[in-house]
Amino acid sequence: MADGDRTGSTFGRYELGELLGRGGMGEVYRAVDTEKDRTVALKLLPAALAADDSYVERFRRESRAVARLDEPHIIPIHDFGEIDGTLYLDMRIVDGADLRSTIRGTGKLAPPRVVAIIEQVGAALGAAHAAGIVHRDVKPENILLTPSDFAYLVDFGIAQDADTAQPQLTQVGTTVGSVAYIAPELFDDEEATSASDVYGLAVVAYEALTGRGPHPAATKAAAIKSALLDTPVLPSTLDPSLPVGFDDVLLRGLARDPAQRYAGAGEFAAAARAALDTGTGWSETETVAYPVPDAPPPDAPTWDMTKAMPAPVRHTGAQVGSTASPPPTGLAYGAYPSGSAYAVTPKSRGGNQVLIGVLAALVVVALGVGGYFAWSSLRGDSAASPPVTVTETTSAGPAIPPPDSVPCDTTVGVGTSVTSCPFAAAVRDAYLAAGAKGQARTVTAYSPVTGQSYSMSCLPEQGIVVCRGGNDAVVHIY
Repeated sequence: MADGDRTGSTFGRYELGELLGRGGMGEVYRAVDTEKDRTVALKLLPAALAADDSYVERFRRESRAVARLDEPHIIPIHDFGEIDGTLYLDMRIVDGADLRSTIRGTGKLAPPRVVAIIEQVGAALGAAHAAGIVHRDVKPENILLTPSDFAYLVDFGIAQDADTAQPQLTQVGTTVGSVAYIAPELFDDEEATSASDVYGLAVVAYEALTGRGPHPAATKAAAIKSALLDTPVLPSTLDPSLPVGFDDVLLRGLARDPAQRYAGAGEFAAAARAALDTGTGWSETETVAYPVPDAPPPDAPTWDMTKAMPAPVRHTGAQVGSTASPPPTGLAYGAYPSGSAYAVTPKSRGGNQVLIGVLAALVVVALGVGGYFAWSSLRGDSAASPPVTVTETTSAGPAIPPPDSVPCDTTVGVGTSVTSCPFAAAVRDAYLAAGAKGQARTVTAYSPVTGQSYSMSCLPEQGIVVCRGGNDAVVHIY
């Protein structure tokens, strides 16, 4: 079947609804699986890819491997395959905004929020790398955020192979912005590795913190040249309020030599956390409140498969950004990024020869062609982030509990009807055990009522500490 808008048509057992996104690597539809009677996000890849036997083999292999991963920050794949000459991915539906639109809306994000997102994406990449899977296309468009900032990494297993890289650089899906996330070694004849994903994650962090990429350029040719030859401007130069520790962390993550980068995405995320917690230069006199993931209810359903596959394999290694509870399930999906370009590797030899070859390929095409991206937002419950500590300097003020605070005792109260005093006491104890009162940090506390642990983000407000998270839980520490 030819590519094009298929809204209102049928694709195998799927009824295609709204076109959610379109890019160089296909289209995403809100669809109904008529056999399972459920709404899904259905990605249809360009028909030409189904004719590439090597691509189809890798697509199936990596899609199957990703479907088996039990990492909450990776979008679950329900099914995949080929129908009428078109490859497809059937995925969980999630509504929210991709990180690209979030950055565009605010210019840049607060450092604690950036680090929390990087930790979650780092956990997803860490699980994938441990399973031998390289994402190849880490960029803001492929990071989905729910309203509570629970991050999902999407579009595994559909990037082009190195052998098709040179043509791919000149295709519609590869925009100037997409090139910015491609690791320098991929412009030579090297294969994509976990180090390539670390580079992409470092670019994402740099952009989220500063509001611009490390190698800004007006054309793809200029972007490639800058990535190969230029050293990025120090983040603290662009924004003196950033902790100077981010300079070393980001420049190491952006090193042109893959061997000089962090050994893994989790290590990069941990270094970013350390720079935030121990760095100097970023402070504020007012609390910056940013959303944190909520834990789902105990009876939240689990996602299932629509075809027989090997039993799920749980990733048991230490993960930065892994959650204390299962990921959100059963959410409506309206913000899937279309995925426009993938890390690719033109065949050439040597630094200058690489640059000359790549630039020559680019001059014959129109530059700066962008894909279409769609997103929307709605409420969604989310799984909790790991216990982390974020220290901020805040202005002193009188202790003024909110009017809706219901005291449990003289030290702690609750702010919503669903918050129990036993849980509030547990949050208080966890918060005070982690450091001095008056500092912002995230803690994990066990609820004797539900029997689950929940992540709570605690921030100083009006002389008290307010902790939010869980299932709409609010705790006031007096």
